[in-house]
Amino acid sequence: MLRKIKKIFLILKQRFEQLSLQNKLISLYIFIFMIPAISFTLYYSDQLYESSIKDIKNKNEYLLKIEEIHIKNNIESMRRTAQLVASDHEFIEYIKTRNETNINELIDFKMNAFSNVAKLQQNNPTIEDIHLFTNNPYVTEMWPLVLKEKRISHMPWYNDVNNRNGIEFWAFNEKGEDLLERNLYTSNSPRISLLREVEYPKDIHLGIVEISMLLSNFFPKMYSGIQDEQSEMILFDSEMNVFQNTQNNFLKSQQINASVIKDQLSKFRKESGTFQFKYKNIPYLIVSTYIEEIDAHMLNVISLENIYADMKQTRNLIVTGTFILVIILSVITYFLISLLLKRMYKLIHSMKRVKDGDLSLTVEINGQGEFAVLAYHFQEMLSKINGLIAETVNKQAATKEAELKALKTQIDSHFLYNTLENIKMMAEIEGKYDISDSLTSLGEMMRYNLRWKKDFVELREELTHIQNYIDIMNLRLDNCLSLVINVPEKLMSQKILKMSLQPIVENAVKHGITPRVSIGNGVIEINVSIDHGFVVLEIIDNGIGMSNELLMRLNKNIRVGVEPEQDYMQKQSGGIGLRNVNDRIQLHYGNDYGLTVESKPDHYTKVVVLMPYLIIKGRE
Repeated sequence: MLRKIKKIFLILKQRFEQLSLQNKLISLYIFIFMIPAISFTLYYSDQLYESSIKDIKNKNEYLLKIEEIHIKNNIESMRRTAQLVASDHEFIEYIKTRNETNINELIDFKMNAFSNVAKLQQNNPTIEDIHLFTNNPYVTEMWPLVLKEKRISHMPWYNDVNNRNGIEFWAFNEKGEDLLERNLYTSNSPRISLLREVEYPKDIHLGIVEISMLLSNFFPKMYSGIQDEQSEMILFDSEMNVFQNTQNNFLKSQQINASVIKDQLSKFRKESGTFQFKYKNIPYLIVSTYIEEIDAHMLNVISLENIYADMKQTRNLIVTGTFILVIILSVITYFLISLLLKRMYKLIHSMKRVKDGDLSLTVEINGQGEFAVLAYHFQEMLSKINGLIAETVNKQAATKEAELKALKTQIDSHFLYNTLENIKMMAEIEGKYDISDSLTSLGEMMRYNLRWKKDFVELREELTHIQNYIDIMNLRLDNCLSLVINVPEKLMSQKILKMSLQPIVENAVKHGITPRVSIGNGVIEINVSIDHGFVVLEIIDNGIGMSNELLMRLNKNIRVGVEPEQDYMQKQSGGIGLRNVNDRIQLHYGNDYGLTVESKPDHYTKVVVLMPYLIIKGRE
């Protein structure tokens, strides 16, 4: 995948490079403008969508909060009613009786205790039924308050209520069952019941009290006649049975089954929350609240289809408007760039004519812009080219004259070499071999100096030249000089600047060793080595050395490039000086190279030359 993306990127890059400058600028303009515009549009539409979702979420959370308040009020009302029934002394006394009751006692119970409990339902019209079920054989049933427990023994919650030891139990029923067994159901309306075992005294079962309320009264918002067409409230009890208002057809119209909502709700367990899901590519928002008292989840399912459609329409409108705006601006920019680049194309045409040989061309581009400045410098370059051509012609003529002079000089040098050779032969005939050897060294030095065809030579050639110099100086100094060369064979081919070591050796002889020849012989040692890819040359003499003050000034003058007044650094006849050697090395190799001087008075002076490792083998 990465390779494919890289290949596509290279193709696009090649296509882009093939475009003209004008088209490149337009492409970059469109790219630079469109990317932020589209990014902003997407970001803005997403933020608008999220803001709408947040508003809907807050609104429905508020609705559920209001509904939860109503529910808790109903719960307290049912609890209070159950408590009043269980705490009515005359009513409970009748329930726990263990004797047959006569007609007078029944009438008295009916007129007093029974009537008081019935008034509880009359005072709270939201309560649908109040029942007390008992298995006391001495108690006579009185509809609708006092009934036998056998009428509810088949109910699924019966055993659970008896096992809770007086703790309340909440049960949901789809329909109201006919306890007198006249019909199957007395009401088609779903209801919720508060069930609680009545014990008196403790651990003695008297019966079960049931307080029922229709779900339409218990959940007023869910069963309200005013419904939002894009949402619906539903309820899941502890057994995940669903209860919903049959008059609201939102979920049915969306073809959303309760199992779909159940799967989404399973993520929350006994928690409240908000989440989104998609069903048949339509986004929905579910706001859920958990009612702990009845162990049930109340949910509001809201469709986000309209919000998403509005957001999409807004985003498409902005993107379309941005695209049209970019096209208009691109066309305008294209013509403006054409006017700006007209001078550049004129200059390119002029350059093509110069390439074809028309050097007499005059570039006429007026103004103060960049192209006008470029045209001016191009015209100046043409003038310099014409001047250089004329100068080259003149130099060619001067070169011919110089070649004639060089030929004359060559003839003179051959005459000089032949004369030295004749004198050498005469010295050998007379037995003056030291004079003959000196003339040989002198001739080789003259050939080395006069034969300057290139700036670089091999290290062995420079060392041979130095050996000839030492031989001649030994003639003057009664053979008191010794030259020690420590150079690995592989470094003999190292390329160095011609005449770069001879001035250093010459300074060592004249200013270091000559003043002390009366004391003992002088030794000049040349060491060459490789250190971290650099060639290090050391020229060491055992001369008089120099003081630290003079040494510091000498190194400073070599680096700064000021010729010192000391004799040790003055140019000598036939030499170019240590500073010139350092300047030549840095000119050819760079400022990282050059020479430094170390010395100790009355002991030695050492010149260290640093240059790059450069050996060229084969044909140059």
